Amino acid sequence: MYETARGVIKNLGYMVDNHGFVPNGGRVYYLTRSQPPLLTPMVYEYYMSTGDLDFVMEILPTLDKEYEFWIKNRQEWFTDKDGVKQFPYYQYKAKLKVPRPESYREDSELAEHLKTEAEKIQMWSEIASAAETGWDFSTRWFSQNGDSMHRMDSIRTWSIVPADLNAFMCANARILASLYEIAGDFKKVKVFEQRYTWAKREMRELHWNETDGIWYDYDVELKTHSNQYYVSNAVPLYAKCYDEDDETPHRVHDYLERQGVLKFKKGLPTSLAMSSTQQWDKENAWPPMIHMVIEGFRTTGDLKLMKVAEKMATSWLTGTYQSFIRTHAMFEKYNVTPHTEETSGGGGGEYEVQTGFGWTNGVILDLLDKYGDQFASSPASPKFTFNLSSITFLVTTLHIFY
Repeated sequence: MYETARGVIKNLGYMVDNHGFVPNGGRVYYLTRSQPPLLTPMVYEYYMSTGDLDFVMEILPTLDKEYEFWIKNRQEWFTDKDGVKQFPYYQYKAKLKVPRPESYREDSELAEHLKTEAEKIQMWSEIASAAETGWDFSTRWFSQNGDSMHRMDSIRTWSIVPADLNAFMCANARILASLYEIAGDFKKVKVFEQRYTWAKREMRELHWNETDGIWYDYDVELKTHSNQYYVSNAVPLYAKCYDEDDETPHRVHDYLERQGVLKFKKGLPTSLAMSSTQQWDKENAWPPMIHMVIEGFRTTGDLKLMKVAEKMATSWLTGTYQSFIRTHAMFEKYNVTPHTEETSGGGGGEYEVQTGFGWTNGVILDLLDKYGDQFASSPASPKFTFNLSSITFLVTTLHIFY
């Protein structure tokens, strides 16, 4: 589906050329907030699959323009005790003076108790910023303490420096440096190599927790780690945003093991906030996050961790296929609670679980490509063999979705 992938990238590039960034959705009222910055990795994956260098060179200025949006609008600087700038970091920080148009009533009611217009605007901006993360909504953005713990009206997105966002920006800098080297623009190479160096330092000094052996979100207000388990903690491994060594990937695996999330055999839970009613929490597992963790371990080259990736991939294939056979649908997210035999669509949040689904099917197709042979022979799935009609269904759904 190279032509389809190229078309999707061109559409997103058109948005960057016209608006400076990829909006949170294809509607006018989304022009106040971005998507997470994943366009550059999309182009890189397309290039690695097709070798279409002409297209990469054509869209390279657009990728640079999106990176500049994040510098100008979402970047802050970490300073030392003397106020000297050390390195930049990035936050989701959309500004909105009114409730979200798509959830106007809910956001209006949420701010009713606030006394001033400034307080209401701040809350609406915090909510829009959480929507910009893609994790709308999660206890990740809420107060973790006191009576307001895990409540939507305690939202404080602007206080959080997300580990995954900064890992994405780190990966963008590395990729752009490489692409500009191919283009022969060594002035740009120097710029993005500096950005990559800063980004790795930011990940090491703000996010890495040496005691726990994992990256955490950083709370700029409390000046400490948000040391709760979220599946996003492992994303920097996928982004390769660390001084690559043999130890770090194993420490990430050990962390997941200690947290007990590897006991969820059907997929990784998004968080362990089991009292939450939000969709980006607890036993909901989201395909993009599952894919990033699998890729993080697979690409280490470590035989043990590659086996971990294989086990996660075949378990995910088994669970989602069993669900598809039973429901004739693929879901945007899945409930992977260990207390039931069957994998089912996830729940919680502002709307019913959606069927389709672009990223679900994309992950399945990639995992089939990489692990199809192992899945077919897996003892966990003797009754479930992918056949031509099943794959045709997935590909057809992708065509319809796009």
